Amino acid sequence: MKIQLVKFGSLMLILAIANFSCSGGGEQSSPSEKVERPTQPAAVQKAEVTPEEIGQKVGELYVQAMSDLAAALKVKPAVSDVQDKIEAMREEYINKLVELGKLREKLEPADRSKVDSQIRMKASSIYNTPDYSTFNEIQQHYFSEREFHKVVLSFNIITQYASFELLKKQEPEEAARLGIQ
Repeated sequence: MKIQLVKFGSLMLILAIANFSCSGGGEQSSPSEKVERPTQPAAVQKAEVTPEEIGQKVGELYVQAMSDLAAALKVKPAVSDVQDKIEAMREEYINKLVELGKLREKLEPADRSKVDSQIRMKASSIYNTPDYSTFNEIQQHYFSEREFHKVVLSFNIITQYASFELLKKQEPEEAARLGIQ
C-alpha cells in the first residue's frame, strides 16, 4: 500500500509540473492579453533551405519561364506587339534566379554541385513537352528578327542566372549589370 501511495504521489507531482509548465509558469492572462510564446528559438523555427531545394526551385522557374514564353508566343504575334512584354517577363525571371543564385553562392562546392544536379534533372523534364516543341517553333519563326530572336533563345539558358560563375564566364556584361562579381 505504501508503494502505491509513493507511485501515486510521484504521478501527481509529474502532472503538477507538467500543468505548471504548460500554463506558462503559473501566470494567468486574460483573453485580451494573449501573448504568443514561441515554442522554439527563431533560428530553429526558420530552417535553412537545402541545396536540393534551391536546385529544384531554379529548375521549376526554368520550366515555368519556358511555359510562359510558349503561351505568350504560341500564336506568333508581331514582335512590336510582344517585345516589351517578353523582355519584362525575362527580367522578372532573371531577378528570381539571381536571388536563388545568391543562396547557391553561399554553399560549399559539393553543395553547389547538388544544386546543379537538381537544376539539370528538373529542367530536363520539359524537353519532351508541348511547351518545348512550341519553344522550338517560336525561335525558328523569329529567326529573322535577330534581336528578338536572341531574347527568345535566352530563355533556354536562363538558369545561368542562378550560377554566377557560369554567368560571369558566358555573359560578363550581364553579370556586371546585375552587380555579380
